Amino acid sequence: MTKFEWQATESGPRYYPMEIIAGSLKYHDGSGSTYVPNGVTLHHGWGRGVSSHVLGDGKRKNPLPSQLAIQFFSYTENQFYVGDFALPYEKILALFQAGFYSHSQKEWVTYHSIIVGVSPSGGVTVWLWAYEKITEVFFGRAEKTDIPWSRLTTAIKISREEFVRLEVEDSLKTPERIEALRKNGIPLDLWENYRIRYDWRPLFTGMTLRDPRLHTKYFNGEQGFLEYPAEKGAAVLTHAVPREIGIYWKNPAPDGRNQQFDFTFDETEIMAVFKTLSKHQLPITLEFSMRREEGKRMIFFIVHTEKETISLKKVGFRSYLAKD
Repeated sequence: MTKFEWQATESGPRYYPMEIIAGSLKYHDGSGSTYVPNGVTLHHGWGRGVSSHVLGDGKRKNPLPSQLAIQFFSYTENQFYVGDFALPYEKILALFQAGFYSHSQKEWVTYHSIIVGVSPSGGVTVWLWAYEKITEVFFGRAEKTDIPWSRLTTAIKISREEFVRLEVEDSLKTPERIEALRKNGIPLDLWENYRIRYDWRPLFTGMTLRDPRLHTKYFNGEQGFLEYPAEKGAAVLTHAVPREIGIYWKNPAPDGRNQQFDFTFDETEIMAVFKTLSKHQLPITLEFSMRREEGKRMIFFIVHTEKETISLKKVGFRSYLAKD
């Protein structure tokens, strides 16, 4: 099978608004293309699809793409970009054909959407998406270009500079974020750094998981279930740095309810920790350690190799009663 039911959607990073002017995912067999949705200011989060282009009645099968042509605008840079990229068709086809077991749907599924993401400095990323799983398949860099301003907006009563300023401020929302952007500038290599993969594994000590599947979201926009513990003797599988991990904890108390924990990591802190520990060129362990202190259960977050240990201090935490 080389044709599938799929649709296109678009993505842009939070706090760095982008807009796609025109985009086209061209089919491998040359029979046509699917346009990438455009005309929306993108600031919803990296890897998060915003709108969609549904093909026909939504049930028509189409070839997969082997090429992406795109034009877009970066508001924080006040810059247009253009790119024409060859996509890894064989990899995309293999992933669609293989599919995966969806724990949320409780059945075997394949991908239903292709996400095209654009970021400052001309970054272009393509992911495959279905339910709880997002997989990156391509990264490229578009070139700066000049496109008539009227392609972006027909607002003729306001200057380009004022229009851009208002869009940026509306996306950042708060005076603090606006001032931070003015002071620190744009981290142009940020989205490429998100893609760095490390040989890391989670470890839980002092606690028992009710479900061995950890729903994990990564800074590079990917997400999916991470099996715990990793199978002994399995090939090394690298992952991007985690942004959020959700677990189900089995409460050992006789009258205790099982709980769901969602841990959210501070981007600056955890990215720096992984970069520091990677210098050892050794496997990295992200340890969740539950222990009692002063009669209370406490969770500590420790990242370590055989040579160095660093504690995380800025981990967000949410808990919910599990639906048993």
